[in-house]
Amino acid sequence: MTTSISRFTRMDDWIFEVKMVRALRVKNYGDPYTAIATLTANGDQMYIDSQLTREDDNFSRKDFMTFYRFCQDLEMKSFHYDKMKNGVRHPRIVDIVENLHPSPVVRLVK
Repeated sequence: MTTSISRFTRMDDWIFEVKMVRALRVKNYGDPYTAIATLTANGDQMYIDSQLTREDDNFSRKDFMTFYRFCQDLEMKSFHYDKMKNGVRHPRIVDIVENLHPSPVVRLVK
């Protein structure tokens, strides 16, 4: 798998934009996966529309940080998801702090 990702790709007269992503938690593509999620990009925000794991297998802190880094690499400013606790939906918004403020441009003048 590649480690370099871009939200936009130009080919000939077309620009392809990543709008939806299916994420699978699995070591090797094609093997049975233990979790799946669907993500939708809208502007500079990512929405995790669904999260499904195998029985007795929850999303971990490591899973959360993987989604964070993915959204950071796509230059998103935040991602939104719902956390279920005791059958009650709790919406969450996570800011990608590294992408909230652009890096300052440094100019050396003489």
